[in-house]
Amino acid sequence: MKPYRKSTRFSTTLNRKVSFYVCSTLGPEEPGPLLILHDGQNLFDDKTAAYGCSWRVYEAMMQPGVPKMRVIGINNCEDGEGRLDEYSPFRGSKTLLSVGFSRIAGGKGDVYLRYVMDEVVPYSTAKYPTTGLYMGGSSMGGFITVCAALAYPDRLTGIFGLSNAWWFAEKGLMKRIEAFDGILPRMYLDTGDTESSEPVHNRRYVKTHHRIVAAVSQKPFKALRTEVIPGGIHHERAWALRLADVLRWLIQS
Repeated sequence: MKPYRKSTRFSTTLNRKVSFYVCSTLGPEEPGPLLILHDGQNLFDDKTAAYGCSWRVYEAMMQPGVPKMRVIGINNCEDGEGRLDEYSPFRGSKTLLSVGFSRIAGGKGDVYLRYVMDEVVPYSTAKYPTTGLYMGGSSMGGFITVCAALAYPDRLTGIFGLSNAWWFAEKGLMKRIEAFDGILPRMYLDTGDTESSEPVHNRRYVKTHHRIVAAVSQKPFKALRTEVIPGGIHHERAWALRLADVLRWLIQS
């Protein structure tokens, strides 16, 4: 039996079908944390995951010391450039063209976040008794999650981003961080030092990680943990290995 339930409905906001993957270690009426994750089709099932390996989220939820919670995975649009459009409020850098994309994508991230925070979250918290709202993602999923923390700091209890692709639109994100006036939620941010097969791109990941962390550190925050993962690669298999530890630290039961 699959550990998740899947439903699909059309979003006029995003102009596409959106699938949701819901998994819980809580009882039906039991209050608890709600974790919203991006790239939903890559979270639970190797058969639906883009690269044949999922995050194994359910397995992480069952690890000792991981608080009980509900998880809602929101699928991406299954198109490379379209995913980048939704996962960044800013158009990307020219680096995109050098790493194989056909155009400079990005710019619809605020619309996507409004959909998540003003439609998905209210519907979910009305249905499930919720004690805290969390969000997480990897790569561009981490990028848009940090944008959510900057836009909705009073609604999010905590966020995490793994192998964050800050290089996609570092300048736009940095300006938004510098303009932020508030208290950031609990945050976990990391990158691997071997995210790709290209040494130049690996250095780009690490350098942008340090610059974004330095900027975030200048703002008031409830808690901040950052890591550079030795040998960390850009793959669901690597994210699955460290997810339980991230959840233990992040989720406040």
